[in-house]
Formats: sequence, structure tokens, C-alpha cells
Amino acid sequence: MERIQRALEISRLQRLPAAEPSPAAAPTPLPPVRPWSEEPTRVVPAHRYPIDPAQLRARCVLLADDPGAAARSYRMLRAQLLQRVRAHRLRIIGVISAVSGEGKTLTAINLSLSLAAEPNQSVVLVDLDLRHPSIADKLGIAAEWGLDTWLTQEGASTPMLCELEGIPRLVIAPTLAPLNASSETLASGRARSLFDELKAADPGQLIIVDLPPALLNDDVLTVAPLIDGFIFVVTEGKTRREDVERVLELVGRERIIGTVLNDSSDSEQRAY
Repeated sequence: MERIQRALEISRLQRLPAAEPSPAAAPTPLPPVRPWSEEPTRVVPAHRYPIDPAQLRARCVLLADDPGAAARSYRMLRAQLLQRVRAHRLRIIGVISAVSGEGKTLTAINLSLSLAAEPNQSVVLVDLDLRHPSIADKLGIAAEWGLDTWLTQEGASTPMLCELEGIPRLVIAPTLAPLNASSETLASGRARSLFDELKAADPGQLIIVDLPPALLNDDVLTVAPLIDGFIFVVTEGKTRREDVERVLELVGRERIIGTVLNDSSDSEQRAY
């Protein structure tokens, strides 16, 4: 698990401005990076992937420079979330819905992109919707392996950590293949270790977790003890009132730190 921390650490170090070398002293050479078969002394970078803005827009993924009303709504959500997480020192935020098709994955992605656009905020986006992972597909990430491999194979290498070209301060931990034994996987010690390492890698980093629908299996209940708070995504005209009440009972009303209403017919369109 130390390799996760090293991968995130080098990503953070790459974003820092380079210090001016002292003319009075020669620079100290860095120790070499050892192969994975040995214990490395330096961190390794996350894998970086190019983005296709047109494809992302077609998938409703909103980049930081998007001028539309939806992007403004995510910036408002970002501001409200940051106020709460900083006031209460929250680190791990799960994004949930009652059932499928309510936009929770897009909410997790667009919220993470909006957070990463904040100059002083770094973000890790984790795909733990293990039965129906889709973050890598929506972002166009063609990773070689993902959390599905690492969580289920004891001898597997470190999880694939990904970055997107031109989007600093965002790291993605994708899941590539569905897992049928998802709740058992989430109950394992490796899942807990994943969160521990992500938290230790950068104390100021916020971890956004795309979770499965809360009412369709027991995955959310299994991982809930590891989550500091939840964002609950509902859809106007689709999410049933009784389903909302069931989700609130399952995870606890006090742990819902925000609610996102999708497809609202009463959305305001104002310019200034």
C-alpha cells in the first residue's frame, strides 16, 4: 500500500513550483528509482491520459472552462461542499443515489473536476461502484488494470492511478471490470487500506467516491463506516419519496452533507 502513497506524492510534488538552485552549492542528485520487484525509495508518477473535450462534452462531462448553467451549478456545489468539509474536517465523501440511472456517477465526476479547478484543492476520484464501474469509460481512460484487479488479487501490483492531461490536482483510481462479490470485496482489509493510504498521501486531499445505488445491494452499508459523509443524488419526477426515506434511514440523516437534484424543471436561468 505504500506504493499508492508514493504515486500520489509524486503527483503532488510535480505540481509544486521548482525552487531556484543555490549558486553556492551543487544540486544533490536524487536516488534512482528501483524496479517494482524491489522496495522503491522514490515515488512513481500516476499514468497520464489525454482528453478529448468534444467526447467529454458528448458524455456530459464538464471541464473547468465550461460556461454553461450546469457548470455553474457544480461550482456552487463545490463552494458549499468545501465549506462543510473544511469546517468539520471531512476527507472521504461518498456519492450515492437510491436506484440506478439518477446521475450519481456524472455528479461524482463533474464535482471532482470542479474541485480540482480550485487552486488550493487536490482531489482523488475513486470508482467503487464495483458491479457497474463506468468512470474510466466516461473519461476515456484506457488503463491496463484497475481497482478490480488490485482488490481481488493478493499478488497484484499497486492500483492504477490515473491523471488527465491538462487537469492538474486530480487523480483517478478507476475500476475496469465488474465484480459480482462486491460487498465481500468492500469488506476486505484491502479496501480499508486503500482509504488509509489515500488519506495519508496528502493531508489536504479530498477523496470523492462513486458508490453504487444504496437500495440495490448492501455495498453502501458495507463501506459506510469508512465514509465521512454522503452526497445524495435524486432526480425530479423519478426518485420516489419512500426511496429517499429509506436511504436516509440506511446511512443516517446526519451523514448526508448535501443533496443534488437532477433534471429540475424549476431551475433558474439568470445572467449577470
